[in-house]
Amino acid sequence: MKKVLFALAMLCSAAASAVEWNNPIEGICAGEYRVIGTLGAGIGEQQVNDDRDTFAYGSVGITPTVGLWQVELRYSNFSDEGISVDQYGVNFKVDFTLDCDVQCLYWMAGWSYAEIDLDAIRDNGWLIPVDEHGYDNYWNAGVGYRYMWTRDFDTSIEYNYNDVGRVNHYGLGHLRSLTINLSYRF
Repeated sequence: MKKVLFALAMLCSAAASAVEWNNPIEGICAGEYRVIGTLGAGIGEQQVNDDRDTFAYGSVGITPTVGLWQVELRYSNFSDEGISVDQYGVNFKVDFTLDCDVQCLYWMAGWSYAEIDLDAIRDNGWLIPVDEHGYDNYWNAGVGYRYMWTRDFDTSIEYNYNDVGRVNHYGLGHLRSLTINLSYRF
């Protein structure tokens, strides 16, 4: 009976420790995880119009203190003379090397939901007026380079590919962006 109780006590204590270790709120309070905020701005291009214009995004995420990966809730906006895209999504970033200290390369992937307003579509060089509004969800992937100025502050440059599909009966192709970002860990 003592052996059975000992085995149950070991199993229960291991399960309790695992639950506490996997709790991100407890991890933030203990300093194992940090909240990270990011603002970025740059250029984007929607394939159908082949027109570069402003692209901006902001995100709030969580990252371990060592900063090897990051999960973020992200909002971004792209607008050219004919298309406006508001994206909401979840993004996951992972460093290529597991010992990123000052500078590192990372890859990212995620899923986005977009509200898309079509005012005009470029066709053979002509801008054709269109008044459509629609929604789409799609995957995105990209790469980035991060430079850590301090333990709390970094800058990065990111290239992101968004696989935008169709709005109503208009195929939009992909949305590509190149941004410079400022991030702060709380």
